[in-house]
Amino acid sequence: MLKIAYESGNSTETIEYKSAQDFMANQRLEVPDLEDYYKIQSVTLDGKPIDLDDKTIIGLYKHFDDQGV
Repeated sequence: MLKIAYESGNSTETIEYKSAQDFMANQRLEVPDLEDYYKIQSVTLDGKPIDLDDKTIIGLYKHFDDQGV
C-alpha cells in the first residue's frame, strides 16, 4: 500500500494506492488524481517511509521511474 500525505492549498490531504504501479498508472492519465507540483509531507510504501530529494508528486514519480516501477 502506498500512502501519500500532501499539501493541497491550505490543508493536508491523504491518498492511498494499492501499489506504486497503481500510482504511476494514475499519474499517466490525462487528468491524474494529483498535480505534479503538490508538496509531499510524507509517503510510505508498505508502512516504510520513502526518503525523497524532491518532495513533490513529480519527484515521487521520478523516484519510482528510476527504480523501474
